[in-house]
Amino acid sequence: MKKNIFFKLSPFLFLLSCISLNSSSYELNSTFNSRKPQTVSNQLGVSIIDDASVFKNIYALSDVHGMYQRAIAILTAGKVIDQNQKWSAANSLLIIDGDSIDKGPQSLEVLNLWIRLQSEARQSGGDLIHVLGNHEAEFLADPSGDKKAKELMDELAAQNVSVTDLTLTNSPRGIFLHNEPVAAKIGHWLFCHSGFYPDMSWDNFTATAQQAIQSKNYASSFLIGDNSILEAKDWEKNSSILKSVLNRLDGLGIYGVVFGHQPGAFGIKGRSAAKANGRMIKIDNGLPPEGGLHSGSLLVFTNPAQMNTNIYPQIKIIQPDQTSYDLIPE
Repeated sequence: MKKNIFFKLSPFLFLLSCISLNSSSYELNSTFNSRKPQTVSNQLGVSIIDDASVFKNIYALSDVHGMYQRAIAILTAGKVIDQNQKWSAANSLLIIDGDSIDKGPQSLEVLNLWIRLQSEARQSGGDLIHVLGNHEAEFLADPSGDKKAKELMDELAAQNVSVTDLTLTNSPRGIFLHNEPVAAKIGHWLFCHSGFYPDMSWDNFTATAQQAIQSKNYASSFLIGDNSILEAKDWEKNSSILKSVLNRLDGLGIYGVVFGHQPGAFGIKGRSAAKANGRMIKIDNGLPPEGGLHSGSLLVFTNPAQMNTNIYPQIKIIQPDQTSYDLIPE
């Protein structure tokens, strides 16, 4: 998104922009495209799309952390965007699995990119869903006290952008951040930042998520507690904890989880991997300097209808050099 995003909107145009950014309802979007409407419940807490087959492809990328140029290279290689950086994936869905800010030098440019691509995707019958990461939640909870946000704060100062541009809902970036759901359930797959689904019923989870986002209670232990769905680390390396999480998912009818947050999850660095018979997929490749400056990759569900089943689907990994390979559980 270019700098003209910051011009002063008339009340009428601003209202229209709020409607566009706030709504993930496919009933609203169906006015602008031919894709059949979906029932999306708890859209401010958990985005739910029951039938994944309405999309041509479903892409996932995580932990961009301000690495704008790497994100562009990955999305271009995957043909999500064209050489002019415009949406070119038709009626596909792109899921950003959290943590677009901090660590890298261009967090604002990354957010601008997601806002623009979300609008372009919806005009093509697709969508972009950005689930909440711990870095977004921690920043919104206490921007002045967030020690992880140094690079972001420096970037804001360098561009003479107020912190309130992100923390209040009176700008496109603020609206976008405050509308990030805690998780997205697409068919039988859950996309969430840490991958750790808590010991909660689905109804309780979605209600709690909705309440946290609506009240802007980003400091809640539900969101940023040590064992939360945004913050939990190394849980997947403990076989008993992993088994209990899988058992909870079985009870919810969820087959698989795609998560970021840990570039070294399962002891694997610099690449994506499918573990636990393919039911747990980590996609944090470590793009920023702190993660090792890896080139990153894009995960693609090439036959989204398979996501409506309890069978491991066809998944490809596309790398920035345009090479690809099937993601096989290991």
